[in-house]
Amino acid sequence: MLHYHAEGSGDINLVLLHGYCENNTCFNEQVLFFKDHCKVIVPDLPGFGKSAPIEGISIDGMAQEVKKVLDGLNLKNCVLMGHSMGGYVALAFAELYPNFVIGLGLIHSTAVADTEERKLKRNQVIDFISKHGKEPFLETFIPALFKEPATKEHTQTAVREALVSSTQGILEAAKAMRDRPDRTHVLKSLEVPVFFGVGKYDTLIPEQAMFEQAASCKVAHIAYLSNSAHMGMVEEADLLNDKMLGYLII
Repeated sequence: MLHYHAEGSGDINLVLLHGYCENNTCFNEQVLFFKDHCKVIVPDLPGFGKSAPIEGISIDGMAQEVKKVLDGLNLKNCVLMGHSMGGYVALAFAELYPNFVIGLGLIHSTAVADTEERKLKRNQVIDFISKHGKEPFLETFIPALFKEPATKEHTQTAVREALVSSTQGILEAAKAMRDRPDRTHVLKSLEVPVFFGVGKYDTLIPEQAMFEQAASCKVAHIAYLSNSAHMGMVEEADLLNDKMLGYLII
């Protein structure tokens, strides 16, 4: 089973799924805030943090592993929010277990599948890490997730946590993201409100793309992070937390 951390109590079960080359510590600010409002569960996805890698894992497979954690906690439903890759897992979870999800959030994430150009870049990452190891990749990749100029403390912490993850886990996740299906139909069909955390300076998931996806939902709740790139849960934690809380009680 996946490693996870849980704090708080209440009627709402808030599950937060981290992104690529992160682990559950990326949500430290959210756990600290929300533990006084609800039960917060933050798993390490396969191959990241303290969770072992799983050979051939898919995004759907990651969602199934998350479900095992929630079943082990005897939960009957949850509000599920994912950052970047975690958003892909959240969407897969919502498609696999629609009756379990009472709220969904995409934080710097998208329902759209990789383009051919993006798949090529994934393959280049896989080749680079296979040849040179994870460290030189992470030392370049992680700082680029933050708005410039990023604080040294933020980037150093993120790189340090990224290095905890296994090389195999990083490679398996890159393949899983590359091969994931388009899930825009999931967004369009959801009856529950969908939360979007949008970073003004996010170059990986541009704001316009997220606005367009929000417009496709039956009900959308947008947190616009005007001083963030791809790491709003760190860059503008207080604002994001406030907006997330507003979503949870609407």
